Amino acid sequence: MTVHHMSCEMLQHSAADQPSDATTNAVLELLEKHRWSTKLAIVLAALASSYGKYWLIAQLCLTNPLAFSLAAIKGMSDSTKFTIMLNHRSKALRYLLEKMVSVTKCVMEFEILPLQYVTLDYDAMAMMKTQIHIASYWVIRSSVACASQITSMIASRFERAKAMPAAWELWSLVQKITYIYAGLSTKFDAFNQQIESKVYLRLLNLFEEVHVDNHDVLYTLFALKDDFPLRDSFSQKKVGVDVLKNKVVIIFISRMDEYPEKLLLIIQQSRNKSLTTSEEPYEIVWLPINFSAEVGERTHNQIADMIPWYSISEPSKVSPSVMKFIQQVWHFKGDPMMVVLDSYGKVLSLDAFDMIAIWGPKAYPFTISRERELWEEQSWTMNLLLDDIDPLLSYWMEDGKIICLFGSNDLGWVRELTKRMKDISEAGIRVELIYVGSKNFEQTRNILTRVMDEELSNYLSHININIFWLRLDSMQSSRLRLGYAIESDSITREINSLLTYDSVSTGWLLVSEGTSTEIFKLVGNEVLEYLSHFQLWGERVRKQGFLNALRKSLDPSSTTEPCDYSIITPFSESSDGVAVCKKCKSLMERHVMYQCGAC
Repeated sequence: MTVHHMSCEMLQHSAADQPSDATTNAVLELLEKHRWSTKLAIVLAALASSYGKYWLIAQLCLTNPLAFSLAAIKGMSDSTKFTIMLNHRSKALRYLLEKMVSVTKCVMEFEILPLQYVTLDYDAMAMMKTQIHIASYWVIRSSVACASQITSMIASRFERAKAMPAAWELWSLVQKITYIYAGLSTKFDAFNQQIESKVYLRLLNLFEEVHVDNHDVLYTLFALKDDFPLRDSFSQKKVGVDVLKNKVVIIFISRMDEYPEKLLLIIQQSRNKSLTTSEEPYEIVWLPINFSAEVGERTHNQIADMIPWYSISEPSKVSPSVMKFIQQVWHFKGDPMMVVLDSYGKVLSLDAFDMIAIWGPKAYPFTISRERELWEEQSWTMNLLLDDIDPLLSYWMEDGKIICLFGSNDLGWVRELTKRMKDISEAGIRVELIYVGSKNFEQTRNILTRVMDEELSNYLSHININIFWLRLDSMQSSRLRLGYAIESDSITREINSLLTYDSVSTGWLLVSEGTSTEIFKLVGNEVLEYLSHFQLWGERVRKQGFLNALRKSLDPSSTTEPCDYSIITPFSESSDGVAVCKKCKSLMERHVMYQCGAC
């Protein structure tokens, strides 16, 4: 049964001057195979189609030749009179349509209630279903009455003596539908409150139970009101929670009314990294926490199209009890969080956002023990800071170039720094200077524009600058949560210092060479001062290396005593022959030692 077919049937029966009851019964027979919410949706769509079509023709026929011809074909001999008659009844029609839509929404919402969570007695359920049948009947009968009035106006059978009764018929139906809706909505609210209370209690117990798989947990979280709650980012089709069965599931929970910088960070990390296995043993599901009419379906769809994971296709269908559980038990406060569930639905981590932001899939299985293990393996290096944010930077590090990251919101300082660095580069030193901005995105945007326009240095894109600083935030949050104190831990202290420098206008510079495990830091005017003395210490770069030559220019006393450090390393053809002294940090000379094999 199509909407057009139903529209024609309603107008045909109305034109035959059949009683409203007979026409209503005929419509019900045509729709007998559909459930009640579908019946109402088809009838209302048919009425809206008929009403809107004739109203549009009547409005345009005096100025549009096509509309004039259509008016003649449809028997609207006096379009002006038709418009006047519609205006007389427009207020009653508007109120009636609004109430009919409200009843229809209530019926639809009742039909998708997860009634399996509530034990209801037979009489209560029978009474509710009876009320739904009665409400549906009167919505259809009211639609028939509206269609009948449209056909009478088209045929120009409008008489002044009959105008008032016709309008009163509509107002009486408004009162009838309003009364029905009040009773139906009260009963629905009572049912819904019982169900939501049961769902919340079920959630509290669900994560304490042992399950054979994760189906029950995922179904309760996502699928109580929708059998196909997920949207597949690749096929763009709706799918059920079975696609996540026996997999680790990461629920990415975030607000929709803020620009999704952190969402972009996780997208970047998930795209840039891959596990050694051909199929990742986990899936990510995006759950927007505050979907509303104000934010809009369009915004939701735009973000869902952007992410490479599953997402909740209709967030409004997620149970309010699930949202309450996320806020009260999982402690969602507004910042994005990533809850990790194992293949049995057990919570592995209440928030793995930081470790995923830092390491991506390498943090699998995203437990706190794995997070601590990764930090114990980590040093304060350029690899940690940049982490494939830009593939070109990774290539430069592998190529052994000197990488200099800098940030400042002082354009004069930036220009002076880039001038001195160009002098060093022209001296034959393979150095790459990269602007990474600051967390103050507005000021960064202005400086970045000047850096680009004046070709002052290399730079990260605006998105990658955001990612750089968000990862630093995650590093600080992760280490502090694990108990690494700023006072006693060098990595935490260095992270904190960068974030502190960002809060002031002072510029800073980080220097590292190739894949070295050492980073050298300069701040403010001392950066410009020591780089301006390059002619004095630059001649030592070839022997000592750029970092060590720069360091010794800051601390000349470190060169007064000769260093006697040595190390014996087995020969390897793949070795590049470069080693840094652990004592004085200079480049070490290479000597070959032979040992008799008979010893």
